[in-house]
Amino acid sequence: MFKILKQNYLYLILFVIILLKEPLYKLFYIKENIYNTLSCNILEDDYNKLLEFNEIDVVYDVNYINTIIIYKDIYNYMNEITIRGGKDKKLDNNPVIYDNTLVGIISKVNSNSSKVKLLTNKDNKISVKINEEIGLLEYSNNELIVSNISNYSNINIGDMIYTSGLGNIKENIFIGIVKDIVNSNKDIEKKIIVDYRIKIKNIDYVTIIKESK
Repeated sequence: MFKILKQNYLYLILFVIILLKEPLYKLFYIKENIYNTLSCNILEDDYNKLLEFNEIDVVYDVNYINTIIIYKDIYNYMNEITIRGGKDKKLDNNPVIYDNTLVGIISKVNSNSSKVKLLTNKDNKISVKINEEIGLLEYSNNELIVSNISNYSNINIGDMIYTSGLGNIKENIFIGIVKDIVNSNKDIEKKIIVDYRIKIKNIDYVTIIKESK
């Protein structure tokens, strides 16, 4: 009797499987097609945006690569981003810009991606110039500041700030403008507060400036 019930139970399961085979197949087929369609739409959207971004003029007379940001750590987005493009070790230490403004420096090149240390990373210290004065750009107290500027230098609010060319970064890459000037160290040195317009959380694409090495 038990064997008969067990056999009937197995037949019932088999019948249900056969009955549901077609609806389940259609369900998975639809799900797969939705996923593929969404994936294609996302890729197509990214591609179209990148084409549009490629039409932006780069004012620097250099070779450059437009690329996409593939990762931002929501807890660490002020320090580092990951961009598509790797393998070429010559990209290491190359500047990355957005809207012709310096965003950061490539700090590590992987097989298919690269890490970019942002200007807002507290470990970054970059030589910059304001008019004829050379200073050191760094991120402190939620602001970009330029230090090592003599109090007797001729700098005014609204002056442009560029890379100086000292070190590994190409000269004359735009950073921002002088927002405020604060005297420090008993009026021997000025601290320059930078008006920096880049909002990394709102950016999806950047440009790598290829330095000749």
